Amino acid sequence: MDIRPLPLADGSALADAYAVECEATRAVRPGWVPLGETARVASWRADMGWLCRMVGAFEDDHLIGFGTSLTSRDTPDTSWINVSVLPRHQRRGIGTALARTAEEMSAARVSRLVASVYRPNAEDIEELLRRFANPLGYACATTETVVELDLAAADLTSVQPLGAYAVSSHLDGVPEHLRTEVGVLKGLVDAEAPHGELDWQPTPVSAEEYEAEIALWQAQGRTAVESIALDHHGAVVAWTCLVAAADPDRPAQIEGTLVRAQHRGKRLGAAIKVACLLAARDRTHTTQVRTSSDDRNVWMRAVNEQLGFVPVEAEMLLHKQPSRAAT
Repeated sequence: MDIRPLPLADGSALADAYAVECEATRAVRPGWVPLGETARVASWRADMGWLCRMVGAFEDDHLIGFGTSLTSRDTPDTSWINVSVLPRHQRRGIGTALARTAEEMSAARVSRLVASVYRPNAEDIEELLRRFANPLGYACATTETVVELDLAAADLTSVQPLGAYAVSSHLDGVPEHLRTEVGVLKGLVDAEAPHGELDWQPTPVSAEEYEAEIALWQAQGRTAVESIALDHHGAVVAWTCLVAAADPDRPAQIEGTLVRAQHRGKRLGAAIKVACLLAARDRTHTTQVRTSSDDRNVWMRAVNEQLGFVPVEAEMLLHKQPSRAAT
């Protein structure tokens, strides 16, 4: 076996990586529907403030697994590590070798490594943790539950917030004069929600970064549906976003929901979420919608349950300190 970098400019290599990722993921996530190859390759290559480094494991010049390290300009202390290995080549130490190589390829300033794991249930995740992640030095940072809504059959009724708020929905971007404000709320989503041991900090999204993200989704054939609430001064006080895939068989994904602290308790969270779902049903081909939230986020879990979302998968976020940071 030979491990070497995968250049992002090599379209053939990325096509092989996409095939590996699809086969490996389908084996452990029944019913999973991938992004199309063009869309997935575009995400790896996207110049949106993320540094993506990829490494492949080869046997007789055939790609049998790969790993990625993703580091954001806004959080240069954290790298996200991901590994995919063809099922028939697993349990040979290939995943371990790829993970360690991907970690070593992370930027020198990185002091924390994070990974996300999805499985049908918590027991399967615990087995992966014990067999693979713990020996690599990773521990559970927090757990989440993935829930899904049958949008086509859902009984949704518009929710009126308590107070003088204006709720509106937008496809492929909110009005330009509101994008900086929306970017601030996007940067608060992870910081203000429960997140276990991860200690996320606010990372505002600039108007330019916001526009680049919308442009990437459009290039992938995806549609962003955003709903916002404005107070009587015209300030954005609540936001949510759903991204619909080009393939109607792939569930749309809710990217995040946030209500400004001083405006909570006004039914704004439910109001914008329902508005977003109704807009997605009316203006896209979406039939299923998925989202996840920390298992300790009882408020969001209650809202999702009321809307008809049901659990479909378990997720665990893992973290570790790289050896170079420890020394």
